[in-house]
Amino acid sequence: MSIDDPNKAETQPIEILHVDDDPAFLDLTKSFIEQELDGVTITTVSRPDDVLAVLEDQSIHCVVSDYEMPKMTGLALLDAVRTEHSDLPFILYTGKGSEEIAAQAINAGVTGYLQKGGPDQHRRLANRVKHAATQYRAQIESERYSTVLRALDYPIYVVDDNAEFEYVNQAFVDLVGYNKEEIIGSAPGKVKTDEGVQQANEILAEIVSSTGPEMRQFRVNIQTKGGDVVPCYDHMAALPFDEEFRGSVGILRDATREQKQREELIRQNDRLDEFTSIVSHDLRTPLQNAKTAAEMLRATNEEAHFDSLNQAHERMEQMIDELLTLAKEGELVVETESVDVSEIAAAAWESFNNLDDTLKLPDRAIHLNGDTSRLRRLFENLFRNVDEHCESPVTVTIGTSTDGFYIADDGAGLTVEAQNDIFDPGYTTATGGTGFGLTIVKRIVTAHGWEIEVSDSEHGGVRFDIDTDPETEVTMPPRVSL
Repeated sequence: MSIDDPNKAETQPIEILHVDDDPAFLDLTKSFIEQELDGVTITTVSRPDDVLAVLEDQSIHCVVSDYEMPKMTGLALLDAVRTEHSDLPFILYTGKGSEEIAAQAINAGVTGYLQKGGPDQHRRLANRVKHAATQYRAQIESERYSTVLRALDYPIYVVDDNAEFEYVNQAFVDLVGYNKEEIIGSAPGKVKTDEGVQQANEILAEIVSSTGPEMRQFRVNIQTKGGDVVPCYDHMAALPFDEEFRGSVGILRDATREQKQREELIRQNDRLDEFTSIVSHDLRTPLQNAKTAAEMLRATNEEAHFDSLNQAHERMEQMIDELLTLAKEGELVVETESVDVSEIAAAAWESFNNLDDTLKLPDRAIHLNGDTSRLRRLFENLFRNVDEHCESPVTVTIGTSTDGFYIADDGAGLTVEAQNDIFDPGYTTATGGTGFGLTIVKRIVTAHGWEIEVSDSEHGGVRFDIDTDPETEVTMPPRVSL
């Protein structure tokens, strides 16, 4: 976004409307002011009744009016003009002035009051018109820019030459969490780190240098009153100045979404590396077994090699199914419902329990908001892990904890090294295991915004604690399509 120099307003056209019942005086005044001022366009009318129509059709920056005119005085015209155009400059330029008329004009809110005269008075009129019209046009432009900036709803700030906030808009207040009274007069370090302030000063020095750019965009972290850090882009420029530096203006743009997208891309690349490693490494063994069985089958035609070939294909199919599930469970849970963890666990147990094994459920229901189908898979994978690694009889206990619930068994347990690696894709100590089951468990937990930890159970087995109310925000790796 470019920032216009208000001083440039003086070089922009000035539109003046002059009303006087003397056509000769209108022509004389027009010629003098056009010679005195550059870029002036003067519209003249001799009837006050025509003024409002001209104002409707043209963009006028200043009205100059005689006082004594047929059917309407200059003050009556002022009232009519201000009814429709409340801020439009209005200068009385009259040949029959008096102290009484001057007082009435001032009380009525006239912009200027001058008596007609020779060249000096015309010159005074030209200067007064130029000043009033320039200010009025700057006000219009300011209001126009303010409207645009409000519509954009970007945080905006102005820092003065003393390196203190001179102005901030409501969007800036909403971003940082401080009220305007807390911000105005404070240094940028109130919402920026020391590194951010130093970076901004160095960039501003480049901008104000004779060879520097008019504006620079750079990344900066904004520290809110609540202690949050919001990554932003700062679009900064120097305020217009001639000899003395007046300060800087900046527009902030929240870069949180872009940063999350960048982090998501990094996670996706990591996930792609993960899946590439799994496919290239873990599928290689059953694929090689299938090739060997096929060669032996061609060479000997023995039926046993059919079984080896089928087992290799079933193994690959199982691994591919688990990989697809792993990708699916990488999606955040969006829609949840109130579920009873005990009921889901009991339903999952029916598919895996041995008659000698026991599932102990808590005395009271464990109600949570979650995805029933995913939680069912979570328990199925945990029970399958017990089935593959523990000898019967084994007891699995579901219980409540301070932060959520746990699943514990009284099996052989795990080493500390195994506890550290147990959720890694492909990690398994079971013959024929894919090593994805507990990885899927962790994906499901994370997809709910929860956390999971593994430790020794009370009876020497393994305990999985699921924290359903973690203090830190949990981010999911993106789904990878296979």
